[in-house]
Amino acid sequence: MISHANGQPRLYDGSIGFIAVLIVALMLSVSPMALNALGWNYDGLGGAGPTRFHPASYLTVLLFIFIALRDGNPLASAISALGYDFRLALFAIVWVVVFYHGVKNQELPAAGLIDTFLMPMLMLMIFRRLGDITRTRIEAAMHALLAINAVLGLAEFLTGLRLTPYIAGGILITDDWRSTALLGHPLGNALMTGCYIMMLLMGGGTLLHGRTRYAILGLQFSAQVAFGGRASIVLLILFAGVILMIGLFRFLAGARIPLKNIAIIGVLLPVLILGLGGLYELGFFDKFIMRFVEDKGSANARIVMFELFRGFTWTELLLGPPQVNLNYYVHVHKLEFGIESVWIAFSLYYGILPAILFFTGLLFFLFAVMARCQKRGWLVIGYFFLVNTTFLGIAGKSINFTNLIMMLLVLLPAIRLPQRVPNQDRATGEFGAPRFASTVPGQFNRGWR
Repeated sequence: MISHANGQPRLYDGSIGFIAVLIVALMLSVSPMALNALGWNYDGLGGAGPTRFHPASYLTVLLFIFIALRDGNPLASAISALGYDFRLALFAIVWVVVFYHGVKNQELPAAGLIDTFLMPMLMLMIFRRLGDITRTRIEAAMHALLAINAVLGLAEFLTGLRLTPYIAGGILITDDWRSTALLGHPLGNALMTGCYIMMLLMGGGTLLHGRTRYAILGLQFSAQVAFGGRASIVLLILFAGVILMIGLFRFLAGARIPLKNIAIIGVLLPVLILGLGGLYELGFFDKFIMRFVEDKGSANARIVMFELFRGFTWTELLLGPPQVNLNYYVHVHKLEFGIESVWIAFSLYYGILPAILFFTGLLFFLFAVMARCQKRGWLVIGYFFLVNTTFLGIAGKSINFTNLIMMLLVLLPAIRLPQRVPNQDRATGEFGAPRFASTVPGQFNRGWR
């Protein structure tokens, strides 16, 4: 076993890096639908307790414990992990309060808040400890898996075959053409693909350059049609239009654009227009366009769900209505696929006051995340929550929020500026290690700060 100069075994660092990459791979390749198809009763009705959690969640907890044990004093390490940012600690307290209220008073499953919100907290703390080599490997895995997801989505869309059965609310869906691919639910696919596209449009990621980046963007945009998320793609087109307008204004204001880029745009733009026209004639967009014409009552369900509030007293609404009564009213109003809004659903599951408390704490958590990311990441977060407004999203059990946090930390990390050390050698001008980076490239970072 080879050791570092500081005496820490390199084997531990390699194990931590391997598990971190494996967690990301599982998150982006094993959907709840895939788990159900494999007999892991993740979001089905009933079932054994251990199968209610995603396998990546077990690995995340295991990795966090492994890091704490590696530090020598597990308890002190865990306390330090929460204490390095008061915003993270505040959200942890809020999470515990709402978790207790949800399980004890509302009799809601514990797995929902654990998989959806505890895992992002742990991943944020874990990512602070990973070295540059591990982060690069995670980014490579992320690009590869999201590309595979897009290809599978298009293949399912064109052939009508599915990698895994499409099951929603315990019901097998056979009359929906939207693809499920690796990420599962079509709306979740459209949401995470949209977040990924936004990050690429803003220059996120260090491994994609030039034509490769443009090709990946074209692939992901095409896959959005296969996933059929109307809110996702409309907001994405608006965002892309703003990006193009900003670029045009900068050009008109005198910004320089390389001649090579102008030549590429001149060649590709007519080809793109002809290609889109050809696909339209071939009927590639027909199913997606019909989603705006006939949505099988989806838009009406988002109006009817407000009627649910009429069935409860103000006390029940503020502190959380009985879930048995809520399920009855959902059935009466024929909301087959549940409450299609994260805000309405969370308020009716936990109560309006706990929901306000929780989302306030969540906002502090997002500030803690963005302290380690580029500020442009707020646009991606805004997009994520706007799209979540149109379906159950993170009000239910979901790994999408964890995926968002991972993508932000990997693709839009805070710019690492060199930091001058107090005893800097003025003759040589040497600087200390970059902020947020390992002192040795690829080395596991010691300490949660």
